[in-house]
Amino acid sequence: MTTIITSLRDNSGTILAGLSLLVILMMALLIRATITVNKLHKRFAVLLSDESESSMEIMLREHLEERRNLQKQVESIDHRTAILERKMQRSKRHVGLVRYDAFQDIGGLQSFAMAIYDDNGDGAVVSSIVGRADNKVYGKNIVGGKSDRNLGAEEQQAILEAVKQNQASSVK
Repeated sequence: MTTIITSLRDNSGTILAGLSLLVILMMALLIRATITVNKLHKRFAVLLSDESESSMEIMLREHLEERRNLQKQVESIDHRTAILERKMQRSKRHVGLVRYDAFQDIGGLQSFAMAIYDDNGDGAVVSSIVGRADNKVYGKNIVGGKSDRNLGAEEQQAILEAVKQNQASSVK
């Protein structure tokens, strides 16, 4: 312990000079840091000042308000889209049409069978048979893709055409 104290006493001038140099260096770094902080503080104050029309705080508030409004719009659109998708499943939008000659003596493909149904296979088949003196129209329900009545070949073909049209629109 005495050797340390003796060594400190003998080199006290050198140690004092080194510590003084270190203090001066630390003061220079402190002054530089203070100047940098003051510059940043001034720039930050300008960004957040209420006097400036382009104040960062104003811009952030406007941006957040706009974001909230857009979020409300997106939620509204999502809600309306869900409603439309549910309605669309029940809409009668799959159509198949087959034209044919019901009788050999009447041409021009005037008779027809038309199938109309929704995504669940619910709808109807409408047939119109044109003769020389009359026109008969028949309607048959379709539930789950099946009818409770016997279907003619043209009516079955109309259902197949509607299925093809449905599959073609699903692919797109």
